[in-house]
Order: sequence, then structure tokens, then C-alpha cells
Amino acid sequence: MPVPPVRHWLAHLRASRPLRVLLLIGGLSVAVLLTATLHYIASMRDRELEGAERELSTLNLSLAEQTASATQSVDLVLTTIIEQLKSDGIDTPEEYVRRMGGRDTYQMLRARITGLPQLDAVTMIASDGHLINFSRYYPIPPVNVADRDYFIYLRDHDTTDPFISEPVRNRGNGSWTVYLARRVSGPDGSFVGLVLGAIELSYFERIYKALQPDSEGSISLWRRDGILLARHPARPDIGKSLGQRRFLQVLEHARSGVYLSSAGLPSVGLNDGARLVATRALADYPLVVNVTRRLDAVLSEWRIQAWTIGAAGTVGIAALLLSLWALARQFSAYEAAARAMDAARRAVEGREQAEQALRQSQKMEAIGQLTGGVAHDFNNLLQAIGINLHVIDSRTEDEHIAGPARLALQAVERGATLTQHLLAFSRRQQLRPIPVDVAGLVERTSRLLGRTLGQSVRIETEVAPGLWPAMIDPTQLEMALLNLALNARDAMPDGGTLWILAGNRTVGAGPVPLQVEGLGPGDYVVLRVRDTGTGMPAEVAARAFEPFFTTKEVGRGTGLGLSMVHGLATQSGGGVELDSRQGLGTTVTLYLPRAFQAADTPAASPSPPPARGKPASRATAMGSGCAVLLVDDEELVRSAIAGYLEQAGFAVREAADAAAALSLLDQGFRPDVIVTDHMMPGMTGLDMVRTLRARSDETPILMVTGYAEDLTSTAAAQEVALTVLSKPIEPSRLVRSIRDMAAVEG
Repeated sequence: MPVPPVRHWLAHLRASRPLRVLLLIGGLSVAVLLTATLHYIASMRDRELEGAERELSTLNLSLAEQTASATQSVDLVLTTIIEQLKSDGIDTPEEYVRRMGGRDTYQMLRARITGLPQLDAVTMIASDGHLINFSRYYPIPPVNVADRDYFIYLRDHDTTDPFISEPVRNRGNGSWTVYLARRVSGPDGSFVGLVLGAIELSYFERIYKALQPDSEGSISLWRRDGILLARHPARPDIGKSLGQRRFLQVLEHARSGVYLSSAGLPSVGLNDGARLVATRALADYPLVVNVTRRLDAVLSEWRIQAWTIGAAGTVGIAALLLSLWALARQFSAYEAAARAMDAARRAVEGREQAEQALRQSQKMEAIGQLTGGVAHDFNNLLQAIGINLHVIDSRTEDEHIAGPARLALQAVERGATLTQHLLAFSRRQQLRPIPVDVAGLVERTSRLLGRTLGQSVRIETEVAPGLWPAMIDPTQLEMALLNLALNARDAMPDGGTLWILAGNRTVGAGPVPLQVEGLGPGDYVVLRVRDTGTGMPAEVAARAFEPFFTTKEVGRGTGLGLSMVHGLATQSGGGVELDSRQGLGTTVTLYLPRAFQAADTPAASPSPPPARGKPASRATAMGSGCAVLLVDDEELVRSAIAGYLEQAGFAVREAADAAAALSLLDQGFRPDVIVTDHMMPGMTGLDMVRTLRARSDETPILMVTGYAEDLTSTAAAQEVALTVLSKPIEPSRLVRSIRDMAAVEG
């Protein structure tokens, strides 16, 4: 009878040593190949998960910072209001209600929420729970919120920490709002009331929608106690407490983390499979930001690769003769995995760069708003100080008194220059743009610089033929060039070469410079200032345009030169680009908008100001017989100006605001000139001028303002025939302006 095949092969194996060796080698090869295949698939899975964790953590950090920044902006509004209450001496519930219920407070609240899209309204709440003032409308409704969670908590806890309420749904449009509240306390810790900011949760949903990692992911905002505040994609669970969530357990040990959630809450529709979750708690607020991706989506590409490698391993195990082909497939699969990982890495790096650029832009905008506000208030102080110093100088012959007064006036002038630089950076300086022949300006400035920079610095200019005129303020442009040249000289202590280059550039047809913030398509005159100096490290160049940032020694610079250049270029509708490499020099490029009219002939240099002396007699003659209505809400400024004008021979009537000024005019007072401030409570100076012009009142009006905005280019100001001077103004110039306006009217 025939021998069975198995017994035949066993017999052959016992008889053949090479077959046993071959079988052993084949078995070992199969075992090694199988083990290596399984291990490689497992390691690829681990790497895929690690890459996804890094990506989610990076996105989670960015979203947490944006959420914190938006919340801090609202909180800053509230703390600023509370600090103002303290500085005004409001420390009792009765004072809070009595002094904060007026329309001027309502206007202040309206102004506070401007520029904050996430802030829907600001409310002042009394100690008994009723509303004192409300930024949304005035007068306020008879509403009492004593039963709300934020009121109860802050009433019963003497704390300086903010409180974030449970979300509330708008019955009208269905949107969700969360309230950020702060306690107003008296000096003894007594409860005075609340200041409340209403934050639109849809603001965060829009951000999350824009940054959602993929269609299988989600981004959510939670309160620290497990209440869902916002989510994209949307869920019908906003405002619900979803119980002890896994991320709350993670945050008990660290501020952030990444974990794998294997189950959700079926009762609220969140059980859609395992998810990879990155969670991060905000440092200063009881808020948590989560970013998730479904594990199936994270591992989808890995599964494809695992099947490929497994098939290759199976083929290798089944037929060792085809091992080279199997290895080739494995190598191909490995390359595909490496390319995918490299693409993921580049995507993460690109996102990080975009986030860094966004943070830098937000920081520069916040600094600009702050410096503009400081310059506005500082101008008013300098105006009052300067006029009183002029009065002291004009009323005494004693040099022991007049000398220090003149020194103090020089300090006022330096302060005025400082505020102009601050306004330039914050893009609120008063510019007078005209078509400018940049080629001629470069030629004039280079001649001036040749005498200023010294013989160790060689100046070379290159102007492209057919250079367009630029729409720019020529005086400010000359100052910008001078600042850049002085910076270049300081960067070349052993001498070097300074190039000033000018040419035309059309943005839109070619690539837009990546480092020029906010530069739109159009025609530009490009002005470059290049030196062969020491250059800047990357970390210094990143902060070069910030005001007061300088690497120079104390007393050799204010740190406002480059910030002024940045403000001039951006406010004029252009941009600025900085390219600096350590040891290779620095190039600053200005993009100036093209003017489509011919440039005017350069104006003659202004005559020097009159020498300081005792102008009382001349001023008296200039002001004789001229009636002036002076309108300013700052008592220090108004009293100082009125005193000087009266000394100069003018008949002055004062008004603390626009309403009082209109009342005087209604009573029959007919001034020769009206001198007014712009920013005043209630009606602004510009609104008052519109009212007078609507009455066909053609009285000459001179606006003397420290307001950080260019009113000379405002169309409304031009329509009402308004003359604008910036605080602080030299008194003699103010007197001459009033005299000239009265003479023209006469």
C-alpha cells in the first residue's frame, strides 16, 4: 500500500541533515520575519499616535491661549472699570448707585466694549442686585439679578478673582452667553456691587470652526466643573453638567494632558467611539479647552500601512524565494510612512509659525491701543503744564524764576516729541499726506545726513528712473529717514556704508512680501535703507518695532525710532519690512502708497519760532477786542488756557462741555472764535461743530485736542470748516491762530 505524504516527508526529514538545517533556517526565518513584522506594525502605530498627540497638543495650546486672550481682554475691561471706581473714591453701595447711573457712564461702557467682538455688553450691578448701568441701551430696564449664581457667589465671598457663570441662552436668537463677573469691594472688604461682562460663546465657536483639525475632530470649551460652554461641531448639550468627565481627572494632576477616551456618555449623545483627547486648563480662569479626534481617523492611514506590511510579511513567510520582492514592498511602504510623517511635521511647523505671527500681530495691536491712550492723556497734562510755565515766564523778570521755567518748558517740548512718537507707533498721529517727490526728498536728506553722520559713514543713494510720487507726510518721512540713518550709524561704530535706495513696486501681480504686515495689492514706492553694520539677532529683530525696546546704552536712545517708522508706514496705507542678520547688516524697507497726482514743489523751511521773552504786551495787542468761547472738560487745561488768553487781552467765556457751550450761544453770547476740545463727555467737539453748522452758525472754530486720532484727514472735519491743532500747543501759536481766525472773520 502507498506511504502517506506526511510520513514520507517525516522519513525524509530524519534521513536528510541538509533538509533539517534548511527547515530550521526556514522556521527561524519565518519566526524572525513574523516577529519583525508585528513589532514594526506596533511601533508604527505608536509613532502615529505620538504624532497625533503632538499635533493635538499644539493646537490645544494655541486655542487655550486664544481663549485666555479673549477672556483676559474682557477681564481687563472689568478691572479697568473697577480701578477707575477706586480712583474716583467710590467705595460704598450708595455712592456706586448714585454716581454710576448716568448717561456719561453709559457712554463710557459703550466705548469700553468697542473693538472686542467677544464682549456683548458690560453691566454695573448694585449690592441689592438691580442694574445700575448697561452698555446695551439707556435708560436701563428694572431688572434684578440677585438670584443669579455669579451674584450670590461674589456677594458672599470677598475675593479678587473673577467668576464665570453658567451659560445662559438668549430666548430671542437662541445664542449662548456666559458672564464674567468681578466683585466691587469697599476698603474694608464690604460688598459694593458687581461689574459684569457678557461673553458671546458663538465667538469661540467661530474660532473653533476655523481651526477644526478634520471632519472627525471636535473642539470644545468647558467650565471647570464639567459644564459644556461651546463646541464645534455643535451639540445640543450646551449649559448641561455632563458629570465627572475624564479630562477633569487628568487636570487634577497637571494643567494639560493627552489621553484616550474609550467611552462617552450615551445619554447626551457623546458616545461615538474611542477618541484621542488633548485637554488644557486656563491658568487664570476656571475654563478648559479640549481638542479631540476619533481614534479611527487617527489610525486610518496606519491601518492601510499595516495591511500592506502584513501582506508583505505573509508573502515572505509563504514563499522565501520571493523575499526580495517582499522586502521591496516593505521598503516602499516604509518610505510612504516616512513621507506622511514628514508632511505631518511640516504641517505642525507651519501652524506654529502662523500662530506665532498671529500672537505677534495681536500683541502689537494691543500695545498700539495702549500707547495711543497714554499719549492722549499725556498731551492734556503737557498742555496744562506748558501754558502755566509760559504764564510764569511772561509775568516775571526774575531770572531765578524764569530760568527754571524755561528749562521746564524744554522738558515739556521733549514730552510732546515723545507723545508724537507714541502716536506714530499707534497709527494715530496727525498726518498731512501730500504727493511727495521721493527722489528729491532722498537727495535733500542725504545731503543733510552727510553733515550729520560724520566722515566714517559713506552715503550712497540710488533712485530708479521714473520713480512715482508717494502719498505721504513729507515731514514725517524725513524724520523716519533720519531715524533709520542714525540707527545705521550706531550699528557701524567703526564706520561703513549706508545705502538709500528708491524704486517702484506693484504688489499683486508678483509674490507679496511675507514679512510686511497688512500690505494690500497696489502700486508702492519702495524706499530701502541698508547698512553694513553689526545686524541683529533673530530675537532682537522680532521685537525691533516695539516701543521703548532698545539694545542701546542708557541715554543713547528711547526705543521709539523704529516704532515711529512702523506707525508712519502702516498709518499711511503701506508697510515696513525688516531684514537683519547678525554680522551682515540691516535693511529696512518702507512701502509707501503711490500718489497719482504730480508732487508739489518742496515748501520752504519754516521760519524759526520767535525767541522766548515776555510776550504779554504783544499778546495783549493781538487779543484786544476779541471774544473767545473756550470749551474743554479738563478743568486744569481749561483754566490754564483761559488765564493765558485773558492775559493776552482776549475776553474769554468758559464752558465745561459742549452742552454748556451751546447753552451760552442760545442765551445770545456771540464769540469771535470758538476754541474747543474734541473728546468730551456727552457730545464730542466734532459733534458740537456739526450742530452749529446745521444752525448756519459760521463762527470760526479752532479745535485744540490731545485726542489720539488724525482729525485733519477726517472728511467730517473738512466739511464743517474746522481748524485743528494738537496738544500741547505753544501759547503764542494759539494766540496767533485765534487772532488770524478772528481777523479773517472780521
